[in-house]
Amino acid sequence: MANRHQARESALETLYAWHSGEQDGGMIPGLLASRLKHEERADQDQDYLRQLVHGVVENVDAIDEVISGSIRGRSLRSVAHIEHNVIRLAVWEMQNRLEIPYRVIINEALELTRAYAGESPRGFINGVIDNLAKKLRPAEIKGDNKGAKSKQGVEILSLKKNKTN
Repeated sequence: MANRHQARESALETLYAWHSGEQDGGMIPGLLASRLKHEERADQDQDYLRQLVHGVVENVDAIDEVISGSIRGRSLRSVAHIEHNVIRLAVWEMQNRLEIPYRVIINEALELTRAYAGESPRGFINGVIDNLAKKLRPAEIKGDNKGAKSKQGVEILSLKKNKTN
């Protein structure tokens, strides 16, 4: 089975190189080719890697506009390139891969952040992506909250039932 986590790692590395360079779309084929040759990522989902990179690059302005509205107290220009691209990947997935639960997208973003930027920016990334999820996936989040309330209610009912027995 193709590994999407490895594809996300390669996509992040590709987008970071693209972002740090000229942000020229002509760079993408060469950058992707170098990522696809990684022996330790032989199991990566190559199609998903291409979708992620092309999806972000082709929609970068719209994605950055969405991100700018969710960053509190900072400008997008002050966000480190690696963190910026982690958020871009998460936004693209939330907008285009509705079959992937938002919690999985957030978890993957936090794993990428830990691996590439360390622990300190994880709180910032988590806060931004959580705010974005509320805007981009409101029905899914509302459904999660109902499920959480229902589970709590069941636990309370079962406790009351046990006390009367």
